[in-house]
Amino acid sequence: MGLAGCNKPGVPPPTVPAQATTNNSIKWFDGDVNAAFARAAAEGKPVFLYWGASWCPPCHELKATVFSRPDFIEKLKLFVPVYIDGDAPGAQKLGDEFHVSGYPSVVVLRADRTELARINGGMDLSQYAEVLDLVLGDVRPVKEILASLNDTAVPISRDDCRRLAYNGWESDGSPGELVETAARIQRAAQSCPADAQVERARLIAFAAAAASDAEEEQIAAGKAPTPQLVARVQAVYELLADRDRALAAADALQYLGTSFFKAAKQALPDRGAQLLERWSTVMDSAAGDTRFAETDQLAAVGMKLRAIKELGDGQIPATAAAAARQRVDAALARGQSGYARAGVVNSSLFVLDTLGDVDRLYAVTEAEMKTSHYPYYYMLDLADIEEERGNKTQAVTWLERAYRESQGAATRFQWGTAYVQGLIRMQPQDETRIRDVALAVLGELDGPDRIHRRTAMRLTKLDTQLREWNKGGAHKAAIAALRTRRDALCSAISAGDKARTDCEAFLKGI
Repeated sequence: MGLAGCNKPGVPPPTVPAQATTNNSIKWFDGDVNAAFARAAAEGKPVFLYWGASWCPPCHELKATVFSRPDFIEKLKLFVPVYIDGDAPGAQKLGDEFHVSGYPSVVVLRADRTELARINGGMDLSQYAEVLDLVLGDVRPVKEILASLNDTAVPISRDDCRRLAYNGWESDGSPGELVETAARIQRAAQSCPADAQVERARLIAFAAAAASDAEEEQIAAGKAPTPQLVARVQAVYELLADRDRALAAADALQYLGTSFFKAAKQALPDRGAQLLERWSTVMDSAAGDTRFAETDQLAAVGMKLRAIKELGDGQIPATAAAAARQRVDAALARGQSGYARAGVVNSSLFVLDTLGDVDRLYAVTEAEMKTSHYPYYYMLDLADIEEERGNKTQAVTWLERAYRESQGAATRFQWGTAYVQGLIRMQPQDETRIRDVALAVLGELDGPDRIHRRTAMRLTKLDTQLREWNKGGAHKAAIAALRTRRDALCSAISAGDKARTDCEAFLKGI
């Protein structure tokens, strides 16, 4: 949570052009980000900052289901709306400043760049315009609200409670940070007015998601969940008993992934069947609720299947599998166009993957790739499927093609690291190819302000995999070549810049 300003005092942030599009009738600010904040100050408006990517299916879903709504478009006239594409020059550095990593991210800020709120993606689309109302007045920043709670449940107003309940909580921190996030969210839930039942339900779900993610590795290693996590699981179990209340928070419940179900299996060993029954009832209701977009209805189908696999014996009953396939087939047959199609396909692939229907998964993915404006997005999925099938050569071929056809500096580095990591997994002895591809991928960082946020995180992951590949000095010559390329990249970055520190840490000491 909070601002993550990385600029030195007195040094202005990078001037990234905001994308001046009029898709879905929103008039995005035409100019750089600094000018957008200047406009906000002059007009006394907050800034609505949307960070996305052209290839991102959830971004397309947001455009199709929220940015096209007349009430949302009208409400956004009270803001300075800014769209930043993650591949724009300097965009990743802005990601550091505004503490955004995933696409899409929405942050609302004052003209002085004080963060007022983050807005979650969600299934109940009617909430978006209402949540914007909450940040138009003289409100406290979310960071300030959380700080006021400290270690006790200090009562907060309904508006503050609602802003926290629809806040976009960080999910990519360290285990320690996630534990603290879970504790803060739990305190917020306890501080909400007693009759703010839906808001409390959302916060209970977010707290459980953060807590279970924090202990994922320990639980996978066979350790029991901590008492704090057991309490979070118990709270969700009790919430699910109230179907209507849980349904109103269904989008928040969908943040509970595999880590939650694995923790629940240990935390509630005698109530797994009842937990599954309650969960299935809520997700069945969400899957048939027309308030929710079709993408999110399909996601609810997938979340029910995931719970069946995780809480049971790993097998999905034939009747449930058949019903899920029919739902996917019906959705895909409707032939959505434009932005809506990408979201429906993405959720359909989630359902098919959860079912383990590899052949159908491949067929749908390949078909979408052939008609997509961003075919390289689907190539990574095809590579994963071929790897799962044991077809390593075909998998590597898809990874190579995906990297070759990807567009945009940050995107090419992301796809490129996936290619290198795939080679390390599937062709670890091909030292020459791994070296050459890794050198090319590092070259994607050769430019100003590129080693920030998403790219910096992926550089760290690539470092980990290359170190493992070189264990015992098995590939010294290749590592030496990569370090030389690293040195050239780092020398072009100003001393004292965090990006230089991240750059120099790559393959340091081996």
